[in-house]
Amino acid sequence: MLTVNFWVEDIVAVVRAKVGNLRRYEVPCAVDVRRMPPLRRYVDMGLAEIRNGVLVVRRDAVTATPLGRAMVKTVSCLSTRPTSVKKVAECAGMDVAKTAFVVSLLRVLYPATLEIFGGYSADSVFAQYGVGAKLPAREMWDEITKLAERGIVVPNPALIRGGRPTVVRSRAAKYSIPPILAAVDYRDAVVLDVGSGFGTKGAATIRWGARHVILLDIDETILRARGNGLLIDRVVGDAHMLPIRSRGVDVAIFWNVYNFLHRPEEAVAEIKRVAKRAVAFSVYNALSGRYVDYRQFLDTASKWGRVKAVRRLGDSQYQAVVEL
Repeated sequence: MLTVNFWVEDIVAVVRAKVGNLRRYEVPCAVDVRRMPPLRRYVDMGLAEIRNGVLVVRRDAVTATPLGRAMVKTVSCLSTRPTSVKKVAECAGMDVAKTAFVVSLLRVLYPATLEIFGGYSADSVFAQYGVGAKLPAREMWDEITKLAERGIVVPNPALIRGGRPTVVRSRAAKYSIPPILAAVDYRDAVVLDVGSGFGTKGAATIRWGARHVILLDIDETILRARGNGLLIDRVVGDAHMLPIRSRGVDVAIFWNVYNFLHRPEEAVAEIKRVAKRAVAFSVYNALSGRYVDYRQFLDTASKWGRVKAVRRLGDSQYQAVVEL
């Protein structure tokens, strides 16, 4: 089915309700409080926590909130059969407008749990705009809640009766250390992770024999969250003008940064200046970044040297190891 993903301010985009990426207008799946402000807010509120890359919802904390209680009441009043929202409201002891709000919220946030019908479906509301369409959130919300007030709810039976909740590990966490990175020779190397973020990839090279790792990012907050180590330094810097001497590092990691730079070719030249052994390079065609096609990716990689290994993940991500 279709749902929406909040875009910027009051604008939403229609997306397919399947795990994927926003470039293909699919729901993204990532567990990273540093890059996802809404998730950070839930963690700070005590409603959820991250354990070993897995999002764990604190049920007691959620159900203690007014909205959480309303959602529990609503779900408990759903049956495996289609039920009018008015009957659900009577069962839950809430007015119809509040119940319609909760039902609509469940449908938008968790489209696998239920569908709303009232002469037409919630899915058809999104379909009339089309996948990728951008629309005012209020316009969408008013139409869905009005449908819910007069409509019926058809839940997913497996989630209402006898279904078991499962923990879903995000694809971002599962593949945070891409296998292709192991194709680089890190023995006794000084490694520079450009646009490192939290530094997961840069730090991982230590287990492959790196002598020292420099995590470089323009975001000081995320670098502070990492902390230092005996083999790791953190540097606040700009990829367009690296504060590293020429040929000062053996290996540069330039992972999922290229698309989001204002002047990417300057960063490419800077990496060529500072690295002397290899470059691990990836582009990620997220919707918020510049789209890079596969040919452009290969052309960019070849500016450093010989492409030793390459991996293509559809049109969303390309990965390569380049020997200098």
